[in-house]
Amino acid sequence: RHWEKQMKEKKAAAASTKSRRAAARRPGATFEGFRPEDFKKTISRTPWRSRSQFGGAVTSRLQSSRLNFNSWAAKRRNEVHWADMARWKAKAVDYPAKFFARADENTLSWGFYVERPEAGKAASPDWEAFMQWLAKDENDQWLQSVASEQGLVIYDAQQRTFGGVLKPHAEKWVLDGNPAGDGDRLAAIIATWPSETWLDLMIARRIPKAEAIEQEKEIATVVAGLIGHLFPLYEAAALPAG
Repeated sequence: RHWEKQMKEKKAAAASTKSRRAAARRPGATFEGFRPEDFKKTISRTPWRSRSQFGGAVTSRLQSSRLNFNSWAAKRRNEVHWADMARWKAKAVDYPAKFFARADENTLSWGFYVERPEAGKAASPDWEAFMQWLAKDENDQWLQSVASEQGLVIYDAQQRTFGGVLKPHAEKWVLDGNPAGDGDRLAAIIATWPSETWLDLMIARRIPKAEAIEQEKEIATVVAGLIGHLFPLYEAAALPAG
C-alpha cells in the first residue's frame, strides 16, 4: 500500500509538471509587459520577442478567416514579425509583406511593413500587388481614414528614399506638415521617390517607451487590435484578387 501511494504521488507530480510546462508553452503565456531593458538597438537578452512572450501574446489575439498568423523574431533587429504561417514557411516570395513591432531605445512602433527591393535585386510580388491596390482611389481614401483614426504615420525605416513621416491631412498626404508631392495619393507620391533605392515602407503607430511599459500586458491587445484594422493591407499584398 505504501508503494502504491508513492507511485500515485509520483504520477500526480509528473502530471502537474507536464501541465505547467504545457501552460508555459502556450502563446504569450509568460508575457507580463515590456521592461525598460527591452528597449535598445541590440537583440541580446530580448526575450519579449519570443512566442511565449509578446510575439505569441499578439498572435493569440489575431483572428482571420483567411490567414493563420504566427510570429518570428526578426534577424539582427529588436523586432517581431507576424505573417501567415504557411506562406512564410513556404518561402515562395522574396521580401514578403508582414506585420511588425519594433522596440528601439525610446519608442515602440507597430503596424504593416512591406519592402521594395533595390535595383538589381529580385522583384517583390508583394510590393507590386500592394502598389496596384494602393493606386485605386478608394483604397487610398480608406488608408487615409484608418491612419487618421488610429494615429498612424508612414515612413522609410532606413530613410534611404525619404526622411520624416507622412500623415493624412485634408484628404491629402503631407510630409512633416508640408505637401508631399504633386499628387494627392500615396501611390503617386511613392512614384516620385528614387526607384532604384531599397524602401522599407512602414505604416505604423508609434508610442513612447514609458507609455508601452505602463500598459503592461494590455499592450498585446492594443497591438493586435491595430493589426486587425490593417488586415486589408496584408491581404492586398499577400492575397491579391485575381
